[in-house]
Amino acid sequence: MPHVDILFNQLQKRKTEPAQVKTATDNFEKCIVDVRSKIDDIINQAKSICTEPQGNKRRRRNNSSHDHRVAALEVFDNIANSANDRFQSKDHLVAASLFFPELFGEYCGKFPDDKWETTCLAYSELEKSPLKDRVVCYLCTE
Repeated sequence: MPHVDILFNQLQKRKTEPAQVKTATDNFEKCIVDVRSKIDDIINQAKSICTEPQGNKRRRRNNSSHDHRVAALEVFDNIANSANDRFQSKDHLVAASLFFPELFGEYCGKFPDDKWETTCLAYSELEKSPLKDRVVCYLCTE
């Protein structure tokens, strides 16, 4: 599947930021769901491409379209479940982006509230307001 190769290439870059990892994994999961929803079209297209030559007299096992569909759906479900398990804690990566020193100057002018909200959801034990105020105060005095 080309989607696996694309995800691999995106995640293997040396300067991949946590937000890019989250976006790449979200896109991968979306693509898997999208391809799964088109499984009937894919099976029909594969059948039209993979027709057996007329002269071949070897006896082949007769697989019905239903069998192909069930097998393909099972494969896609396994891929989707594996991806979900592997990337379920990707929101924690967004928290890492709050600690890039080169961005501290930008944070003083406009704090990244979207990243903060994601971080607070990933780490539910954080007290949002008091901690944010302390972080902003610290960044702006540096």
